[in-house]
Amino acid sequence: MNNALKISCILLVLAVLFCPAARLVAETLTYREVEGAAVATHVLSLRPDGTGFSVELATTLPTGTVRQTFRTAADLTTLEWTFSDPARRMELAAAVQGSDIVLAGSFQGKKVARKFPAAGAPWNQLFQVGLGPFALSARESFQFRSIGTQGPGELKIGKFSVTRKAAETIAISGMKHGTVRLRISLSGLLSVFWHGDYWYRATDGRFLRYRGKNRSGGPVAVSELVGETAE
Repeated sequence: MNNALKISCILLVLAVLFCPAARLVAETLTYREVEGAAVATHVLSLRPDGTGFSVELATTLPTGTVRQTFRTAADLTTLEWTFSDPARRMELAAAVQGSDIVLAGSFQGKKVARKFPAAGAPWNQLFQVGLGPFALSARESFQFRSIGTQGPGELKIGKFSVTRKAAETIAISGMKHGTVRLRISLSGLLSVFWHGDYWYRATDGRFLRYRGKNRSGGPVAVSELVGETAE
């Protein structure tokens, strides 16, 4: 396939995948994550909302349920985000307001009020799902930003780098899928402190699997798609 035809095919796939007229379908995705002896369940509900999407994410942990909401643009970059973790007494809300990303809320009884520049690498708070368009593109690398909720990046906006690895065929729930494997790491010198591997279905950019350490010194965590329902 020549380069021009290849690019045209990629653009067609993206148009079908993210154009509101073509994807007026609500979806629920369920992921199971195993980290040592701990098991978490992530249930993600995606709904068309204007030219973008509204997303609800409930993560059931041994300590309770963490709830997040997102409002995204058509390319799944973030416009608004809320985060609620009662066990850690963390309640946050962030949104693009003019030239800033404004973060407000409370953590451990203290008020949170911060601003980050909206310009620069795109804000992609739900990057596990939000990197689907990049996985389907021909680009080899990419950068985005995300607000941290734990660890050294807590309540800060950090920059991450994405690099494309070799294509792989993996088995999920007994079914084989051709995938695009991406390596995500902290940008620059901080890359030595964290990285994770993410697999996306080659046909539609669906996030299928994550493997990495959620915290320094912790066990390897593996998250996989176990349920996929169109409503």
